[in-house]
Amino acid sequence: MSEGISLLKKLGLLIFVVIVGLTVVIAFNTITNTPPEVITEQIAIPQIDEMAAAKRLSQAVQFKTISQSREAPVAAAEFGKMHALLNASFPTVASNLKKQIISEHSLLYKWEGSDPALPAAILMGHMDVVPVEPGTEDRWEHPPFSGVIKDGAVWGRGTLDDKLSVMALLEAAEFQLKAGLKPKRTIYFAFGHDEEIGGPNGAGKISEFLEEQGVRVAFTLDEGMVIVQGIMPGIERPIAFIALAEKGYLTLELTATATGGHSSIPPKETAVGKLSKAVSALEANRLPTALQRPVSDMFDALAPYMPTSLKAVISNRWLLEPVLLGQLGKGGATNAMVRTTTAATIIQGGTKDNVLPTSATATVNFRILPGNTIEDVVAHVNDTVNDPSVTVKVKQGGNPSKVSRQTSESYKKIEKTIMETLPDVIVSPGLMLAGSDSKHYEKLADDNYRFIPMRFGPKDLSRVHGTNERVMIKNYAEIIRFYIRLMENVAQ
Repeated sequence: MSEGISLLKKLGLLIFVVIVGLTVVIAFNTITNTPPEVITEQIAIPQIDEMAAAKRLSQAVQFKTISQSREAPVAAAEFGKMHALLNASFPTVASNLKKQIISEHSLLYKWEGSDPALPAAILMGHMDVVPVEPGTEDRWEHPPFSGVIKDGAVWGRGTLDDKLSVMALLEAAEFQLKAGLKPKRTIYFAFGHDEEIGGPNGAGKISEFLEEQGVRVAFTLDEGMVIVQGIMPGIERPIAFIALAEKGYLTLELTATATGGHSSIPPKETAVGKLSKAVSALEANRLPTALQRPVSDMFDALAPYMPTSLKAVISNRWLLEPVLLGQLGKGGATNAMVRTTTAATIIQGGTKDNVLPTSATATVNFRILPGNTIEDVVAHVNDTVNDPSVTVKVKQGGNPSKVSRQTSESYKKIEKTIMETLPDVIVSPGLMLAGSDSKHYEKLADDNYRFIPMRFGPKDLSRVHGTNERVMIKNYAEIIRFYIRLMENVAQ
């Protein structure tokens, strides 16, 4: 018996030593995870006419370059007006850069570099906008295509997504051409006309054209992530997120079939009942969470700035990752960062209250996490529904993008530019939850990044594709200055 007690004491001592050891390691990793020392070059702030730039953006907003659907005709006349405005507003660009019109409405400008051995850079935006939701027009403080300048802002559809990028890039190019910048690296400006419907004839055709020309591309920089403040728990400073990747997109149509007839003699399971059961099963059995690049990169970058409790968990992911995933996966934006999300969006079935439908359909949308594929999701749906009378059909989809490098010289140039022009922000890699035109350049470019230095607070996220879209003029000036400096850094 004494031997048994001795063994228990040794076991208890071992457990105690392990706990103490783990505590020491966790504490050490947490305490030593401090913000890196940032040394940036002091640069002169370019003097620009902020109000004149705002008025040019206001003019661009007034053109209804709306992408309704892939089947709808292109708003050709409105794009023609947009092209004319660009020529008139940026005469130095128009007279010095080579311009190609792609698919009749998209634009590609080439600023020839002096060293053809250097791979090019492509700076991107798109000229089309989404429609205004019918019935919401009276909720706008100013009409959505008025371009009103008021309260220190330019108001209207496209001020955030994404005429802002087009105009700011050309403002910066006009400035640098007049200043005499002579880039070693060739810089392209690529502006699509159909990004809001997937970009097949805009960015898709521009990429094909450049590939046919044998163009080598170091990186692309497109719209995507922004500067946020008051959104990331525990961090008060603004954070500039550079997206290294974007999630994939998949829409499935589920169709349940059953015997039709009169509702007074129903079968055990109707088509509507089978479909409801299938959708409920998908919502109850979501795809698993996973913490991988670029979200893991993001948490590693932000951990030093977080409160001690969060920092301790993230700094010791080797031990506490299940705890972190459990919290992140509970819902909202953090859930979307670590999981392929499932959203039933449309359901249809039946024509009359006393008639049993022979079929019912549901549309389910998935945003696919890097590391998952369309095939993975379809297999998960079939296994989860597990009903031969419910068919699964792919309506449309695209796999997640590749994950670009955080260690590349291109990323470092973007990061450096942010720190030089926006010294109050923390820079972090990130994952874009929506889609962009970047996907069309994956084969062409070594890396694809997504970032615009728009400043967003909690109330601003709903403005994109929503009501009261607007950009503050001071922030618009920051964006122009960011592009001015980026062109200097990228040109070398």
